[in-house]
Amino acid sequence: MKKFLYVFLAAIAAVCFLSGCQSKIDYSDYVSERRSNIYLYSDDGLEIKINICERETPYSLDGIKGDVSDFLEIFVTLPENYSEVGVSVGSINGEMNYKAVENCYYLSAGATLSGESVAVTLTYNGESKEYTALSVLYDGVITCDEAVECAVEHDGELFNSLAEKGIFLAEISVRLLFDEGCYYYVGVCDREKKITAYLVDGEKGTVIATKQLG
Repeated sequence: MKKFLYVFLAAIAAVCFLSGCQSKIDYSDYVSERRSNIYLYSDDGLEIKINICERETPYSLDGIKGDVSDFLEIFVTLPENYSEVGVSVGSINGEMNYKAVENCYYLSAGATLSGESVAVTLTYNGESKEYTALSVLYDGVITCDEAVECAVEHDGELFNSLAEKGIFLAEISVRLLFDEGCYYYVGVCDREKKITAYLVDGEKGTVIATKQLG
Protein backbone atom coordinates (compact mmCIF):
# COMPACT_ATOMS: atom_id res chain seq x y z
CA MET A 1 0.00 0.00 0.00
CA LYS A 2 2.82 2.38 0.86
CA LYS A 3 4.54 1.56 -2.41
CA PHE A 4 1.35 2.28 -4.36
CA LEU A 5 0.92 5.62 -2.57
CA TYR A 6 4.52 6.58 -3.35
CA VAL A 7 4.06 5.78 -7.05
CA PHE A 8 0.77 7.72 -7.11
CA LEU A 9 2.33 10.84 -5.56
CA ALA A 10 5.31 10.60 -7.88
CA ALA A 11 2.97 10.51 -10.88
CA ILE A 12 1.18 13.64 -9.69
CA ALA A 13 4.52 15.38 -9.19
CA ALA A 14 5.55 14.48 -12.72
CA VAL A 15 2.34 15.90 -14.18
CA CYS A 16 2.85 19.12 -12.24
CA PHE A 17 6.42 19.39 -13.46
CA LEU A 18 5.46 18.89 -17.11
CA SER A 19 2.61 21.40 -16.92
CA GLY A 20 4.71 23.95 -15.05
CA CYS A 21 2.34 23.83 -12.06
CA GLN A 22 1.18 27.38 -12.82
CA SER A 23 -0.90 28.79 -9.98
CA LYS A 24 -4.38 30.02 -10.82
CA ILE A 25 -4.59 33.77 -11.31
CA ASP A 26 -6.81 35.66 -8.88
CA TYR A 27 -8.33 38.20 -11.25
CA SER A 28 -9.73 40.26 -8.37
CA ASP A 29 -6.11 41.32 -7.73
CA TYR A 30 -6.16 43.11 -11.10
CA VAL A 31 -9.36 45.12 -10.63
CA SER A 32 -8.45 48.82 -10.81
CA GLU A 33 -12.05 50.04 -10.61
CA ARG A 34 -14.92 48.41 -8.74
CA ARG A 35 -18.39 50.02 -8.54
CA SER A 36 -20.10 47.82 -5.99
CA ASN A 37 -23.28 49.72 -5.12
CA ILE A 38 -25.63 52.45 -6.32
CA TYR A 39 -28.08 54.47 -4.24
CA LEU A 40 -31.07 56.11 -5.92
CA TYR A 41 -33.83 58.57 -5.07
CA SER A 42 -36.35 60.05 -7.51
CA ASP A 43 -39.50 62.13 -6.99
CA ASP A 44 -41.11 65.20 -8.60
CA GLY A 45 -38.22 65.96 -10.92
CA LEU A 46 -35.57 65.60 -8.21
CA GLU A 47 -33.11 62.75 -8.66
CA ILE A 48 -30.18 61.59 -6.54
CA LYS A 49 -27.67 58.98 -7.63
CA ILE A 50 -24.67 57.85 -5.57
CA ASN A 51 -22.03 55.50 -6.97
CA ILE A 52 -19.97 53.56 -4.43
CA CYS A 53 -16.58 52.69 -5.92
CA GLU A 54 -12.99 51.71 -5.42
CA ARG A 55 -10.65 53.21 -7.98
CA GLU A 56 -6.95 53.50 -8.68
CA THR A 57 -5.35 56.91 -8.10
CA PRO A 58 -4.40 58.49 -10.42
CA TYR A 59 -7.00 56.88 -12.67
CA SER A 60 -5.51 55.71 -15.96
CA LEU A 61 -6.60 52.92 -18.30
CA ASP A 62 -3.14 51.72 -19.31
CA GLY A 63 -3.37 48.01 -18.57
CA ILE A 64 -1.53 48.30 -15.24
CA LYS A 65 -3.36 48.36 -11.91
CA GLY A 66 -2.31 51.13 -9.52
CA ASP A 67 -3.07 51.71 -5.86
CA VAL A 68 -6.82 51.52 -5.22
CA SER A 69 -8.81 53.56 -2.69
CA ASP A 70 -12.45 54.34 -1.85
CA PHE A 71 -14.18 56.71 -4.25
CA LEU A 72 -17.74 58.04 -4.16
CA GLU A 73 -19.73 60.01 -6.75
CA ILE A 74 -22.92 61.99 -6.10
CA PHE A 75 -25.17 63.21 -8.93
CA VAL A 76 -28.19 65.44 -8.26
CA THR A 77 -30.78 66.64 -10.78
CA LEU A 78 -33.20 69.39 -9.71
CA PRO A 79 -36.36 70.75 -11.37
CA GLU A 80 -34.64 74.15 -11.60
CA ASN A 81 -31.05 75.34 -11.67
CA TYR A 82 -29.56 77.11 -8.66
CA SER A 83 -26.31 79.01 -8.21
CA GLU A 84 -25.38 76.99 -5.11
CA VAL A 85 -26.30 73.44 -4.15
CA GLY A 86 -24.85 71.77 -1.08
CA VAL A 87 -24.97 68.10 -0.14
CA SER A 88 -24.41 66.20 3.07
CA VAL A 89 -24.28 62.40 3.32
CA GLY A 90 -22.34 60.34 5.83
CA SER A 91 -19.04 62.12 6.50
CA ILE A 92 -19.31 64.15 3.29
CA ASN A 93 -20.41 67.76 3.35
CA GLY A 94 -19.69 70.13 0.50
CA GLU A 95 -20.84 72.34 -2.36
CA MET A 96 -21.65 70.59 -5.62
CA ASN A 97 -20.37 71.54 -9.06
CA TYR A 98 -22.79 72.08 -11.94
CA LYS A 99 -22.22 69.92 -15.03
CA ALA A 100 -23.90 71.71 -17.93
CA VAL A 101 -23.65 68.81 -20.40
CA GLU A 102 -25.48 66.39 -18.08
CA ASN A 103 -27.61 69.20 -16.54
CA CYS A 104 -26.87 67.95 -13.03
CA TYR A 105 -24.85 68.78 -9.92
CA TYR A 106 -21.84 66.65 -9.03
CA LEU A 107 -19.54 65.94 -6.11
CA SER A 108 -16.88 63.27 -5.65
CA ALA A 109 -14.96 62.30 -2.53
CA GLY A 110 -12.52 59.72 -1.25
CA ALA A 111 -15.06 58.02 1.00
CA THR A 112 -17.57 55.17 1.07
CA LEU A 113 -21.08 54.38 2.30
CA SER A 114 -22.81 51.14 3.22
CA GLY A 115 -26.22 49.79 4.14
CA GLU A 116 -29.55 49.39 2.38
CA SER A 117 -30.24 53.15 2.46
CA VAL A 118 -28.48 56.46 3.13
CA ALA A 119 -29.81 59.83 4.31
CA VAL A 120 -28.95 62.67 1.93
CA THR A 121 -29.43 66.35 2.84
CA LEU A 122 -29.60 68.85 -0.01
CA THR A 123 -29.33 72.60 0.58
CA TYR A 124 -30.48 75.02 -2.13
CA ASN A 125 -32.68 78.09 -2.50
CA GLY A 126 -32.14 78.85 1.19
CA GLU A 127 -33.61 75.55 2.39
CA SER A 128 -32.28 72.17 3.51
CA LYS A 129 -34.24 68.99 2.89
CA GLU A 130 -33.43 65.36 3.72
CA TYR A 131 -34.04 62.45 1.36
CA THR A 132 -33.53 58.71 1.67
CA ALA A 133 -31.66 57.06 -1.21
CA LEU A 134 -32.07 53.29 -1.49
CA SER A 135 -29.52 50.71 -2.64
CA VAL A 136 -30.34 49.03 -5.96
CA LEU A 137 -28.95 45.71 -4.70
CA TYR A 138 -31.39 42.93 -3.89
CA ASP A 139 -31.26 39.24 -3.02
CA GLY A 140 -29.76 37.14 -5.78
CA VAL A 141 -27.49 39.80 -7.29
CA ILE A 142 -23.91 38.59 -7.76
CA THR A 143 -20.88 40.56 -6.59
CA CYS A 144 -18.35 42.47 -8.66
CA ASP A 145 -15.77 39.71 -8.31
CA GLU A 146 -18.33 37.10 -9.35
CA ALA A 147 -19.14 39.20 -12.42
CA VAL A 148 -15.44 39.13 -13.35
CA GLU A 149 -15.41 35.34 -12.98
CA CYS A 150 -18.40 35.18 -15.34
CA ALA A 151 -16.39 37.05 -17.96
CA VAL A 152 -13.42 34.71 -17.40
CA GLU A 153 -15.61 31.64 -17.91
CA HIS A 154 -17.18 33.19 -21.01
CA ASP A 155 -13.93 34.19 -22.71
CA GLY A 156 -11.16 32.10 -21.17
CA GLU A 157 -9.15 32.33 -24.39
CA LEU A 158 -8.68 36.10 -24.02
CA PHE A 159 -7.83 35.93 -20.33
CA ASN A 160 -5.33 33.11 -20.93
CA SER A 161 -3.72 35.08 -23.77
CA LEU A 162 -3.07 37.96 -21.35
CA ALA A 163 -1.45 35.75 -18.71
CA GLU A 164 2.31 35.25 -18.55
CA LYS A 165 4.13 33.31 -15.83
CA GLY A 166 1.21 33.66 -13.43
CA ILE A 167 0.84 37.42 -14.05
CA PHE A 168 -2.17 39.02 -15.74
CA LEU A 169 -0.94 41.65 -18.21
CA ALA A 170 -4.06 43.82 -18.07
CA GLU A 171 -6.31 45.68 -15.67
CA ILE A 172 -10.02 45.17 -15.07
CA SER A 173 -12.86 47.62 -14.52
CA VAL A 174 -16.13 46.26 -13.13
CA ARG A 175 -19.12 48.55 -12.64
CA LEU A 176 -22.56 47.81 -11.27
CA LEU A 177 -25.31 49.14 -13.58
CA PHE A 178 -29.03 49.46 -12.91
CA ASP A 179 -31.87 49.55 -15.42
CA GLU A 180 -34.97 47.89 -13.94
CA GLY A 181 -32.52 45.27 -12.72
CA CYS A 182 -28.83 44.87 -11.94
CA TYR A 183 -26.13 44.32 -14.54
CA TYR A 184 -22.36 44.61 -14.59
CA TYR A 185 -19.95 46.15 -17.05
CA VAL A 186 -16.66 44.26 -17.05
CA GLY A 187 -13.86 45.85 -19.08
CA VAL A 188 -10.45 44.29 -19.68
CA CYS A 189 -7.77 46.80 -20.74
CA ASP A 190 -4.49 45.32 -21.98
CA ARG A 191 -1.06 46.99 -22.09
CA GLU A 192 -1.84 48.35 -25.58
CA LYS A 193 -4.93 50.07 -24.13
CA LYS A 194 -7.29 47.84 -26.09
CA ILE A 195 -10.49 47.17 -24.15
CA THR A 196 -12.74 44.14 -24.35
CA ALA A 197 -16.06 44.86 -22.64
CA TYR A 198 -18.65 42.42 -21.35
CA LEU A 199 -22.21 43.04 -20.14
CA VAL A 200 -23.10 40.55 -17.41
CA ASP A 201 -26.60 39.78 -16.15
CA GLY A 202 -26.47 40.55 -12.43
CA GLU A 203 -28.85 37.74 -11.47
CA LYS A 204 -28.13 34.94 -13.93
CA GLY A 205 -24.38 35.55 -13.99
CA THR A 206 -24.20 35.19 -17.76
CA VAL A 207 -22.52 37.40 -20.38
CA ILE A 208 -25.23 38.87 -22.61
CA ALA A 209 -23.08 41.14 -24.80
CA THR A 210 -19.45 41.63 -25.77
CA LYS A 211 -17.82 44.60 -27.48
CA GLN A 212 -14.33 45.69 -28.52
CA LEU A 213 -13.40 49.25 -27.56
CA GLY A 214 -10.37 51.20 -28.68
